[in-house]
Amino acid sequence: MVVVKTDLEIAVMRHAGKILQGVQELLKTKIQPGITLLELDAIAEKEILKHNGKPSFKGFNGFPATLCTMINSEVVHGIPDNRELQAGDLLSVDCGVTYEGLIADAAFTVIVGGDETNPERARFSQIVKKALEAGCEQAVAGNTLGDIGYAVQRTIEAGGYHILKEFTGHGVGYEMHEDPFVLNYGTPGKGMTLKEGMTICIEPIVTISKTRTKTLKDGWTEVTVDGKEACQWEHCGVVTKSGFEIFA
Repeated sequence: MVVVKTDLEIAVMRHAGKILQGVQELLKTKIQPGITLLELDAIAEKEILKHNGKPSFKGFNGFPATLCTMINSEVVHGIPDNRELQAGDLLSVDCGVTYEGLIADAAFTVIVGGDETNPERARFSQIVKKALEAGCEQAVAGNTLGDIGYAVQRTIEAGGYHILKEFTGHGVGYEMHEDPFVLNYGTPGKGMTLKEGMTICIEPIVTISKTRTKTLKDGWTEVTVDGKEACQWEHCGVVTKSGFEIFA
């Protein structure tokens, strides 16, 4: 069941998003060749706690970390470890912040060492971000989930990349994953009609090649079967009559 949030709940989620934005900006200054994923995770957790938030992911169904970190062929749910980042790595970072019981959840992707270290991967990330932005533009009260999915799908496919249909965006609030599913593909005008006050995550998860995924032995990390790159971008926010207010 989709729960439309009250003004007070939206204000709390907005604050959770502000904390998360600060975490993301801090991480972007720290991501460089030689730093480890565990070091990034510790930085993120410290920053969240500093602002009286809680790491949403840590302990969720037994997940052991604050961040999900995915390098190159890793798709989702990567557990930070002691690997050092290398110049040219495609790094996706997903993070959630809980504040007063409500959650903000967002992800970004960077090319370690700068876009010039791997222009092909940089283009890939830019197209996925563009698809996210196209989806967000459709998240207006009165539009449908199909409008969002179509906008994402059209952008990804025009760029020559492939949507992993088994991974979707979602509602968010008191729970990490609430109704509805926010698919990254669809038909304009179809699906649930968006209402003012719905809080959702739009989350394209995309691969360079047409491939499947598999789960590693850690029980969490999903990787591409063919070993080629995957990329994730995610915004969470609230649907309004005038557009999608992005929290993070």
